Amino acid sequence: MSESQRERARNWVNGNTAAAVAVVCGTALVPGAAAVILLSQEAIMAYHIGSIYKSEFSQQDAAALAGEIGLAAVAGKVLALEAAILAGPAAFLIKPAIAAGIVKLLGEAIIAYCEEKWG
Repeated sequence: MSESQRERARNWVNGNTAAAVAVVCGTALVPGAAAVILLSQEAIMAYHIGSIYKSEFSQQDAAALAGEIGLAAVAGKVLALEAAILAGPAAFLIKPAIAAGIVKLLGEAIIAYCEEKWG
């Protein structure tokens, strides 16, 4: 495992965390929209992080990786994200913070998994 791999992977995580906040701000009052968007964003992030650690990494590998790590790592937070809509207009403050935590946590879990498996 080279430090440059970890740095590149963390850059993907940080970029996706910022993107998640922006997207969730725009969909804060739409039930389910944030979860759907985050799932696709997490799969893309898993693909890019996986391809940093393993040169022949497919989209199917990424989907399996995101599913394997994602559900275990963030399921409760996704429920909290969608429940935050009950806060009404405060959802514009609550949901982006939860989304950032979800993406950051999942990204770090993917990095740890990749370093352990291929690092």
